[in-house]
Amino acid sequence: MLMIGVATFWLPLSRGNFGVVDPGLVYRAAQPGGELTRLVRGYRIASILNLRGGSRDDPWYVAELHVARDQGLEFYDLPLSASRRPTRRELLVLLDLFEHCRYPLLIHCKSGSDRTGLACALYLMSRRGEPPGWAVRGFALKHGHVPLFGPEHLHEPFREYEAWLKARGLDHSPARFRDWVEHDYQADDLATNIPRLPPGPRALFEVDEGVSAQPPIRHREGRRSQGSLPQRLGLENSLRGSVTSDW
Repeated sequence: MLMIGVATFWLPLSRGNFGVVDPGLVYRAAQPGGELTRLVRGYRIASILNLRGGSRDDPWYVAELHVARDQGLEFYDLPLSASRRPTRRELLVLLDLFEHCRYPLLIHCKSGSDRTGLACALYLMSRRGEPPGWAVRGFALKHGHVPLFGPEHLHEPFREYEAWLKARGLDHSPARFRDWVEHDYQADDLATNIPRLPPGPRALFEVDEGVSAQPPIRHREGRRSQGSLPQRLGLENSLRGSVTSDW
């Protein structure tokens, strides 16, 4: 039994913590390294969701942006904490992203355990319609998630929403969950004027006030063809050395 437990826990970790969330649509991993291009081609990845953060000073971040550019991917940059309760904005941004991003989607953080688990559970609730008690399998021991000393706070939205449903005798639906996040989730931030997360490296939007031109999450626009990542961000001649303001 011990050997089975060790194999269950360590095999995914030894393989980049790669896993299938929704076959053909969503995959999860730890921080990809040199195998990223192989994963992109093998699973026909169209979008990457980076929950780790990173900057131009991090070689792994620059390398990932290079792959996104070269393969024509949408790269979404949303740093999250692995040890605190998610904010309302973070939950709503993720729910909105799952509605408008291109699929297949690869989700990753550093280890692929906690923040990636949060995003996977949200996807299962919002796109697969799974109730919170089922969707929390996104937080999987086999992927290294141990809900102690911080990561347990990532479970709070799911436990609280499940209790809210039970108290009212209601069934889960993706629309009901979104409404709960907007109006009933206990968080300090409000659900107003939250811009849609645009594809591209975060540094571009931290220095560009044009981010405010993105449509607010609660007022979705029809999907438009925006071209590849290089075309949208003018990257054809950038990234020759490192990530710079040319982005």
